[in-house]
Amino acid sequence: MHRVLLIYNPASGQRHERRAKQIARIIEVFRASGCQVEASATTHAGSAIQQAQQAVAAGFDTVIACGGDGTINETLNGLMLNPSDVVLGVVPLGSGNLLATDLRLPSDPVAAARKLLTYKPRVVRPGVIASRGGSGPPERYFLVAAGVGSDAELMYRTAVEAKERYGRNAYFLEMMRMAWHGRYPMFQVEWDDEQGNRRKDQVTLVMAIRATRFPGLMRLVDLGCALTRDDYRLLLFRTDKVRHFLSFFASLATGLNWKVARVETMHATWFRCSAISADARIHSQADGELLGLLPVEVGIGTKTVKLLMPE
Repeated sequence: MHRVLLIYNPASGQRHERRAKQIARIIEVFRASGCQVEASATTHAGSAIQQAQQAVAAGFDTVIACGGDGTINETLNGLMLNPSDVVLGVVPLGSGNLLATDLRLPSDPVAAARKLLTYKPRVVRPGVIASRGGSGPPERYFLVAAGVGSDAELMYRTAVEAKERYGRNAYFLEMMRMAWHGRYPMFQVEWDDEQGNRRKDQVTLVMAIRATRFPGLMRLVDLGCALTRDDYRLLLFRTDKVRHFLSFFASLATGLNWKVARVETMHATWFRCSAISADARIHSQADGELLGLLPVEVGIGTKTVKLLMPE
């Protein structure tokens, strides 16, 4: 690293002063290693996309996304709009920190910055998702996961205030609330299986997962994924029964990975979702960020990014 730009979420309210101190200490870590460092705070949803583009144009060789998975995803997408040799790094400052967990970074942001200095850039092909009616670029790149259906509905229903108060546990609380209220709408999915055959079915949830490690209750999950693979693990839920959802996530959380009826997993590189009913509002998400509605198409991008990763 030589010339480094930190793109960070400044937080708000009582957290603002604490965030400012964290960023100051992170800057000290990089400067102590001999880097020229500048910091740029996000100002609104989507601003990190613009800031990452500007960093490329300004000649920075490394951009560090300091924030949650949303800030990281926006920064990634800014770099992907104009592919270059600029390296992407991550310092966790959010509620979920899924990518930071996968990269084996400490939860403490200053400790994470120190460890990041030992990481090396590796070429990664992010996933890419296209949906209708979303904000930002028509195509959105992702590193950790993309989902359509009840997974994205969970993101849609989880309030910002709940995430600030309960962190990633806010999603589990909302998941239980959704399960209590019953079923999920079905939609159609087409995908290419591992033998290259085109298949079609009706599902309530489909996910493309790329990360190897997950935090908290999902730390024992092992789906055979990796950011360095040019595919993802495809999860298909051909069920609207709450018991199947709960059984599957329990199987992952315990690391026992028992077979669950009407749930299938496989490696894949492409799928497309479409509505069965014209008035259905099925959401999509990428890296925990709510995107648009059906139709949705998810693949592996042809563009690459250099990501700071452990050796």
